[in-house]
Amino acid sequence: MEQNSIVRAALLVALAALLEAVVGPYLTFGWVSPKLTLLGIVFAVAPLRDLQAVLLGFFGGILFDALSGGLFGVGTLSGLLAGILSARAGAVRPKGAERLLLAQVVAISVAVYDLTYLVAINFAGLEGPTFSDYAVVGLFPDVLLNALLAYLVGGWLLRVGRDKTRAWEDI
Repeated sequence: MEQNSIVRAALLVALAALLEAVVGPYLTFGWVSPKLTLLGIVFAVAPLRDLQAVLLGFFGGILFDALSGGLFGVGTLSGLLAGILSARAGAVRPKGAERLLLAQVVAISVAVYDLTYLVAINFAGLEGPTFSDYAVVGLFPDVLLNALLAYLVGGWLLRVGRDKTRAWEDI
């Protein structure tokens, strides 16, 4: 039954990356946009084991980079971090607060993505904004938007990512 949940998680991550590539450009407001791939990674890999979560986070990050058209490697690092943090948060499994904990993981992953993107732009020699401008207009609103989105759809994503028989055995 474990393999069923791994396949379900991989499909959820791939669907989130595809959805972000298709719908994401229409939902972007300046530097703020929903990071659907990171959201999918965090909620899909939470019930998995550590190595599976890390590999699926890396896979999702590669898809994020390949489909987004941004600087390659930024999404991969963020997806990898999202997989690691989600696996650790999923191991805790607090009753009733799992959705809030994973929303915080999404917020951290989006913050790391945004900061890595700012550093990558400056290292690439592109005209990047100053940190203070980016923090006020890009980083904080982006983190808040994605954390709120994660909290609102988190319950549904947790139900999709879990195996039904495993959930009954845990009770």
